[in-house]
Amino acid sequence: MDVLQKAFDEAVLLVSQEAKSEEELEKIAQSIPSKMDEAISRLPEDMLSSIKEMASEGLKERRQLHSEFVNRNVKRWQKAFDLMELHVAVSTEAGQLFNQRLRPEAAAKNDILFDVLVRLHAKGCLISQNICCLLKNGFADGAHARWRALHEINVTSMFLSRNGCEAAERYVYHEFVESYKAARQHREYQPRLNEQGPSDEEFEQLKAEYNQVIERYGREFKKPYGWATPFLDTGASNFFTLEKAVGLDHWRPYYKWASNNVHANVKSIRQCLGLSEAKEDILLVGPSNSGMTDPAHSMAISLSQLTITLLLHELNLDGLVTMKLLLSLTDEIGEAFLECDK
Repeated sequence: MDVLQKAFDEAVLLVSQEAKSEEELEKIAQSIPSKMDEAISRLPEDMLSSIKEMASEGLKERRQLHSEFVNRNVKRWQKAFDLMELHVAVSTEAGQLFNQRLRPEAAAKNDILFDVLVRLHAKGCLISQNICCLLKNGFADGAHARWRALHEINVTSMFLSRNGCEAAERYVYHEFVESYKAARQHREYQPRLNEQGPSDEEFEQLKAEYNQVIERYGREFKKPYGWATPFLDTGASNFFTLEKAVGLDHWRPYYKWASNNVHANVKSIRQCLGLSEAKEDILLVGPSNSGMTDPAHSMAISLSQLTITLLLHELNLDGLVTMKLLLSLTDEIGEAFLECDK
Protein backbone atom coordinates (compact mmCIF):
# COMPACT_ATOMS: atom_id res chain seq x y z
CA MET A 1 0.00 0.00 0.00
CA ASP A 2 2.85 2.42 0.80
CA VAL A 3 4.35 1.76 -2.62
CA LEU A 4 1.04 2.44 -4.39
CA GLN A 5 0.45 5.60 -2.35
CA LYS A 6 3.91 6.86 -3.21
CA ALA A 7 3.27 6.19 -6.91
CA PHE A 8 -0.08 7.98 -6.74
CA ASP A 9 1.37 10.99 -4.94
CA GLU A 10 4.17 11.17 -7.47
CA ALA A 11 1.70 11.04 -10.35
CA VAL A 12 -0.48 13.77 -8.80
CA LEU A 13 2.58 15.94 -8.20
CA LEU A 14 3.58 15.60 -11.87
CA VAL A 15 0.06 16.54 -12.95
CA SER A 16 -0.11 19.61 -10.71
CA GLN A 17 3.29 20.81 -11.85
CA GLU A 18 2.41 20.47 -15.53
CA ALA A 19 -1.05 22.13 -15.32
CA LYS A 20 -1.29 25.86 -16.09
CA SER A 21 -5.08 26.17 -15.90
CA GLU A 22 -8.09 24.33 -14.50
CA GLU A 23 -8.90 22.94 -17.95
CA GLU A 24 -5.37 21.68 -18.36
CA LEU A 25 -5.48 20.23 -14.84
CA GLU A 26 -8.62 18.21 -15.69
CA LYS A 27 -7.11 17.08 -18.97
CA ILE A 28 -3.81 16.08 -17.44
CA ALA A 29 -5.57 14.40 -14.49
CA GLN A 30 -6.94 11.87 -16.95
CA SER A 31 -3.35 10.79 -17.55
CA ILE A 32 -2.81 9.85 -13.88
CA PRO A 33 -3.25 6.09 -14.47
CA SER A 34 -0.53 6.04 -17.14
CA LYS A 35 1.72 8.23 -15.01
CA MET A 36 1.12 5.92 -12.06
CA ASP A 37 2.20 3.00 -14.22
CA GLU A 38 5.32 4.93 -15.14
CA ALA A 39 6.05 5.77 -11.49
CA ILE A 40 5.40 2.19 -10.32
CA SER A 41 7.67 0.80 -13.02
CA ARG A 42 10.50 2.97 -11.66
CA LEU A 43 9.86 2.13 -8.00
CA PRO A 44 11.49 -1.35 -7.87
CA GLU A 45 14.65 0.03 -9.44
CA ASP A 46 14.65 3.05 -7.13
CA MET A 47 14.01 0.87 -4.08
CA LEU A 48 16.77 -1.54 -5.07
CA SER A 49 19.22 1.33 -5.48
CA SER A 50 18.25 2.63 -2.05
CA ILE A 51 18.59 -0.83 -0.47
CA LYS A 52 22.03 -1.29 -2.04
CA GLU A 53 23.17 2.06 -0.66
CA MET A 54 22.18 1.03 2.87
CA ALA A 55 23.21 -2.65 2.50
CA SER A 56 26.86 -2.38 3.43
CA GLU A 57 26.30 -1.57 7.09
CA GLY A 58 23.38 -3.98 7.43
CA LEU A 59 25.26 -6.88 5.86
CA LYS A 60 28.29 -6.15 8.06
CA GLU A 61 26.07 -6.36 11.14
CA ARG A 62 24.40 -9.60 9.97
CA ARG A 63 27.78 -11.19 9.29
CA GLN A 64 29.02 -10.14 12.71
CA LEU A 65 25.96 -11.62 14.38
CA HIS A 66 26.42 -14.90 12.48
CA SER A 67 30.11 -15.01 13.37
CA GLU A 68 29.21 -14.60 17.04
CA PHE A 69 26.58 -17.35 16.71
CA VAL A 70 29.12 -19.74 15.14
CA ASN A 71 31.53 -19.11 18.02
CA ARG A 72 28.81 -19.94 20.56
CA ASN A 73 27.69 -22.98 18.55
CA VAL A 74 31.22 -24.36 18.26
CA LYS A 75 31.82 -23.73 21.95
CA ARG A 76 28.76 -25.81 22.85
CA TRP A 77 29.62 -28.72 20.53
CA GLN A 78 33.44 -28.33 20.56
CA LYS A 79 34.39 -31.85 21.67
CA ALA A 80 31.99 -33.51 19.24
CA PHE A 81 32.87 -31.21 16.32
CA ASP A 82 36.59 -31.91 16.83
CA LEU A 83 36.04 -35.66 16.67
CA MET A 84 33.75 -35.28 13.64
CA GLU A 85 36.33 -33.25 11.71
CA LEU A 86 39.08 -35.67 12.72
CA HIS A 87 37.00 -38.54 11.35
CA VAL A 88 36.60 -36.79 7.99
CA ALA A 89 40.33 -35.99 7.87
CA VAL A 90 41.34 -39.61 8.60
CA SER A 91 38.88 -40.94 5.99
CA THR A 92 40.07 -38.47 3.37
CA GLU A 93 43.74 -39.26 3.97
CA ALA A 94 43.03 -43.00 3.87
CA GLY A 95 41.39 -42.60 0.47
CA GLN A 96 44.25 -40.44 -0.81
CA LEU A 97 46.93 -42.93 0.25
CA PHE A 98 44.91 -45.84 -1.16
CA ASN A 99 44.61 -44.08 -4.50
CA GLN A 100 48.30 -43.15 -4.65
CA ARG A 101 49.39 -46.69 -3.78
CA LEU A 102 47.21 -48.56 -6.25
CA ARG A 103 46.37 -46.12 -9.06
CA PRO A 104 49.32 -47.02 -11.35
CA GLU A 105 48.57 -50.75 -11.26
CA ALA A 106 44.82 -50.19 -11.59
CA ALA A 107 45.35 -47.90 -14.59
CA ALA A 108 47.58 -50.49 -16.26
CA LYS A 109 44.89 -53.16 -15.81
CA ASN A 110 42.07 -50.74 -16.67
CA ASP A 111 40.45 -51.64 -13.35
CA ILE A 112 37.14 -49.80 -13.72
CA LEU A 113 35.87 -50.95 -10.32
CA PHE A 114 38.89 -49.41 -8.57
CA ASP A 115 38.33 -46.09 -10.32
CA VAL A 116 34.62 -45.97 -9.51
CA LEU A 117 35.14 -46.88 -5.83
CA VAL A 118 37.85 -44.21 -5.44
CA ARG A 119 35.66 -41.56 -7.07
CA LEU A 120 32.64 -42.47 -4.95
CA HIS A 121 34.79 -42.28 -1.83
CA ALA A 122 36.17 -38.88 -2.82
CA LYS A 123 32.63 -37.61 -3.36
CA GLY A 124 31.62 -39.00 0.02
CA CYS A 125 34.49 -37.16 1.72
CA LEU A 126 33.44 -33.93 0.01
CA ILE A 127 29.83 -34.33 1.14
CA SER A 128 31.05 -35.07 4.67
CA GLN A 129 32.91 -31.76 4.67
CA ASN A 130 29.68 -30.08 3.50
CA ILE A 131 27.95 -31.65 6.52
CA CYS A 132 30.65 -30.41 8.92
CA CYS A 133 30.37 -26.89 7.51
CA LEU A 134 26.57 -26.85 7.79
CA LEU A 135 26.60 -28.15 11.36
CA LYS A 136 29.20 -25.65 12.55
CA ASN A 137 27.15 -22.86 10.97
CA GLY A 138 23.95 -24.01 12.64
CA PHE A 139 22.10 -25.75 9.82
CA ALA A 140 21.37 -29.24 11.15
CA ASP A 141 18.50 -29.84 8.73
CA GLY A 142 20.69 -28.95 5.74
CA ALA A 143 23.34 -31.33 7.09
CA HIS A 144 20.74 -34.08 7.40
CA ALA A 145 19.75 -33.55 3.76
CA ARG A 146 23.40 -33.87 2.70
CA TRP A 147 23.71 -37.09 4.73
CA ARG A 148 20.95 -38.49 2.51
CA ALA A 149 23.29 -38.03 -0.48
CA LEU A 150 26.17 -39.62 1.46
CA HIS A 151 23.99 -42.64 2.26
CA GLU A 152 23.17 -43.07 -1.44
CA ILE A 153 26.87 -42.98 -2.32
CA ASN A 154 27.67 -45.46 0.43
CA VAL A 155 24.97 -47.91 -0.72
CA THR A 156 26.08 -47.60 -4.35
CA SER A 157 29.72 -48.19 -3.45
CA MET A 158 28.91 -51.27 -1.38
CA PHE A 159 26.68 -52.66 -4.13
CA LEU A 160 29.35 -52.20 -6.80
CA SER A 161 32.06 -53.65 -4.57
CA ARG A 162 30.01 -56.81 -4.05
CA ASN A 163 29.15 -57.26 -7.74
CA GLY A 164 32.50 -56.52 -9.34
CA CYS A 165 33.74 -55.01 -12.58
CA GLU A 166 30.69 -55.91 -14.67
CA ALA A 167 28.42 -53.91 -12.33
CA ALA A 168 30.91 -51.01 -12.32
CA GLU A 169 31.02 -51.02 -16.12
CA ARG A 170 27.23 -50.92 -16.38
CA TYR A 171 27.14 -48.15 -13.77
CA VAL A 172 29.62 -46.05 -15.77
CA TYR A 173 27.90 -46.60 -19.14
CA HIS A 174 24.55 -45.66 -17.63
CA GLU A 175 25.81 -42.06 -17.89
CA PHE A 176 24.82 -42.19 -21.58
CA VAL A 177 21.22 -42.89 -20.56
CA GLU A 178 21.16 -40.00 -18.08
CA SER A 179 22.87 -37.60 -20.50
CA TYR A 180 20.46 -38.36 -23.36
CA LYS A 181 17.41 -37.99 -21.12
CA ALA A 182 18.74 -34.67 -19.77
CA ALA A 183 19.45 -33.38 -23.28
CA ARG A 184 15.98 -34.36 -24.48
CA GLN A 185 14.41 -32.57 -21.53
CA HIS A 186 16.55 -29.47 -22.09
CA ARG A 187 15.51 -29.27 -25.73
CA GLU A 188 11.84 -29.58 -24.75
CA TYR A 189 12.02 -26.64 -22.34
CA GLN A 190 14.68 -24.62 -24.12
CA PRO A 191 12.35 -21.72 -25.09
CA ARG A 192 11.04 -21.33 -21.54
CA LEU A 193 14.48 -21.79 -19.98
CA ASN A 194 15.83 -19.10 -22.31
CA GLU A 195 19.09 -21.03 -22.45
CA GLN A 196 20.58 -22.79 -25.45
CA GLY A 197 20.54 -26.57 -25.15
CA PRO A 198 22.73 -29.06 -27.01
CA SER A 199 23.14 -28.45 -30.73
CA ASP A 200 21.59 -30.84 -33.25
CA GLU A 201 24.98 -32.44 -33.78
CA GLU A 202 25.57 -32.87 -30.03
CA PHE A 203 22.07 -34.24 -29.53
CA GLU A 204 22.46 -36.81 -32.30
CA GLN A 205 25.76 -37.92 -30.77
CA LEU A 206 24.10 -38.39 -27.37
CA LYS A 207 21.23 -40.27 -29.00
CA ALA A 208 23.62 -42.57 -30.85
CA GLU A 209 25.50 -43.37 -27.61
CA TYR A 210 22.18 -43.97 -25.85
CA ASN A 211 21.03 -46.39 -28.56
CA GLN A 212 24.35 -48.24 -28.40
CA VAL A 213 24.12 -48.93 -24.65
CA ILE A 214 20.43 -49.91 -24.89
CA GLU A 215 21.29 -52.33 -27.68
CA ARG A 216 24.17 -53.71 -25.62
CA TYR A 217 22.44 -54.00 -22.23
CA GLY A 218 18.74 -54.27 -23.10
CA ARG A 219 15.60 -52.19 -22.66
CA GLU A 220 15.74 -52.50 -18.87
CA PHE A 221 18.86 -50.34 -18.99
CA LYS A 222 16.67 -47.30 -19.73
CA LYS A 223 15.41 -47.18 -16.16
CA PRO A 224 17.06 -44.98 -13.48
CA TYR A 225 18.69 -47.99 -11.79
CA GLY A 226 18.65 -50.20 -14.88
CA TRP A 227 22.38 -50.73 -14.59
CA ALA A 228 21.81 -52.77 -11.39
CA THR A 229 19.00 -55.05 -12.61
CA PRO A 230 21.02 -58.23 -13.38
CA PHE A 231 22.48 -58.26 -9.86
CA LEU A 232 19.16 -58.05 -8.02
CA ASP A 233 16.96 -60.96 -6.98
CA THR A 234 13.80 -59.01 -7.73
CA GLY A 235 12.83 -57.62 -11.12
CA ALA A 236 12.54 -54.10 -9.72
CA SER A 237 15.62 -51.90 -9.74
CA ASN A 238 15.47 -48.85 -7.50
CA PHE A 239 17.41 -47.42 -4.61
CA PHE A 240 15.46 -49.39 -2.02
CA THR A 241 16.35 -52.69 -3.70
CA LEU A 242 20.00 -51.63 -3.66
CA GLU A 243 19.75 -50.85 0.07
CA LYS A 244 18.23 -54.26 0.66
CA ALA A 245 20.88 -56.02 -1.42
CA VAL A 246 23.73 -54.61 0.73
CA GLY A 247 21.90 -55.03 4.04
CA LEU A 248 21.33 -51.32 4.71
CA ASP A 249 17.54 -51.33 4.29
CA HIS A 250 17.21 -50.80 8.07
CA TRP A 251 18.36 -47.22 7.36
CA ARG A 252 15.19 -46.62 5.34
CA PRO A 253 13.37 -44.76 8.21
CA TYR A 254 16.36 -42.43 8.62
CA TYR A 255 16.60 -41.96 4.87
CA LYS A 256 12.90 -41.03 4.72
CA TRP A 257 13.40 -38.70 7.68
CA ALA A 258 16.29 -36.95 5.94
CA SER A 259 14.18 -36.72 2.78
CA ASN A 260 11.83 -34.35 4.61
CA ASN A 261 14.59 -31.75 4.21
CA VAL A 262 14.70 -32.34 0.46
CA HIS A 263 11.03 -32.57 -0.50
CA ALA A 264 8.10 -30.22 0.08
CA ASN A 265 5.81 -32.57 2.02
CA VAL A 266 3.98 -31.32 5.11
CA LYS A 267 6.55 -32.81 7.51
CA SER A 268 9.18 -30.53 5.98
CA ILE A 269 7.32 -27.45 7.22
CA ARG A 270 6.21 -28.83 10.58
CA GLN A 271 9.30 -30.69 11.83
CA CYS A 272 12.77 -29.27 12.10
CA LEU A 273 15.96 -30.51 13.78
CA GLY A 274 16.94 -26.93 14.46
CA LEU A 275 13.82 -26.57 16.63
CA SER A 276 14.26 -29.80 18.58
CA GLU A 277 14.81 -27.83 21.81
CA ALA A 278 12.17 -25.15 21.14
CA LYS A 279 9.45 -24.77 23.77
CA GLU A 280 6.92 -23.16 21.44
CA ASP A 281 5.87 -23.25 17.80
CA ILE A 282 8.14 -20.86 15.92
CA LEU A 283 9.26 -20.55 12.29
CA LEU A 284 12.98 -21.11 11.86
CA VAL A 285 14.52 -18.98 9.10
CA GLY A 286 18.15 -18.97 10.21
CA PRO A 287 20.77 -20.98 12.09
CA SER A 288 20.16 -22.87 15.33
CA ASN A 289 22.49 -24.63 17.75
CA SER A 290 20.08 -27.56 18.19
CA GLY A 291 19.68 -30.91 16.45
CA MET A 292 23.31 -31.73 15.59
CA THR A 293 23.49 -35.28 16.91
CA ASP A 294 21.60 -37.34 14.32
CA PRO A 295 23.13 -35.80 11.16
CA ALA A 296 26.64 -35.95 12.64
CA HIS A 297 26.49 -39.53 13.89
CA SER A 298 24.76 -40.73 10.71
CA MET A 299 27.52 -39.08 8.70
CA ALA A 300 30.24 -40.77 10.78
CA ILE A 301 28.64 -44.21 10.33
CA SER A 302 28.13 -43.82 6.57
CA LEU A 303 31.59 -42.39 5.94
CA SER A 304 33.18 -45.20 7.96
CA GLN A 305 31.30 -47.78 5.90
CA LEU A 306 32.25 -46.03 2.66
CA THR A 307 35.94 -45.86 3.61
CA ILE A 308 36.00 -49.48 4.76
CA THR A 309 34.40 -50.58 1.47
CA LEU A 310 37.21 -48.84 -0.39
CA LEU A 311 40.01 -50.23 1.79
CA LEU A 312 38.65 -53.78 1.51
CA HIS A 313 39.10 -53.61 -2.24
CA GLU A 314 42.85 -54.13 -1.67
CA LEU A 315 43.43 -54.53 2.06
CA ASN A 316 46.83 -54.19 3.73
CA LEU A 317 47.96 -53.76 7.34
CA ASP A 318 47.65 -49.95 7.26
CA GLY A 319 44.13 -50.28 5.93
CA LEU A 320 43.18 -52.72 8.66
CA VAL A 321 44.43 -50.34 11.35
CA THR A 322 42.57 -47.43 9.73
CA MET A 323 39.34 -49.42 9.64
CA LYS A 324 39.52 -50.18 13.37
CA LEU A 325 40.42 -46.55 14.10
CA LEU A 326 37.41 -45.26 12.17
CA LEU A 327 35.00 -47.64 13.91
CA SER A 328 36.32 -46.49 17.29
CA LEU A 329 36.03 -42.84 16.26
CA THR A 330 32.46 -43.40 15.09
CA ASP A 331 31.42 -44.67 18.52
CA GLU A 332 33.17 -41.76 20.22
CA ILE A 333 31.44 -39.27 17.94
CA GLY A 334 28.01 -40.62 18.85
CA GLU A 335 28.79 -40.45 22.57
CA ALA A 336 30.32 -36.97 22.32
CA PHE A 337 27.33 -35.50 20.50
CA LEU A 338 24.91 -37.03 23.02
CA GLU A 339 27.00 -35.55 25.83
CA CYS A 340 27.01 -32.08 24.26
CA ASP A 341 23.30 -32.42 23.51
CA LYS A 342 22.57 -32.72 27.21
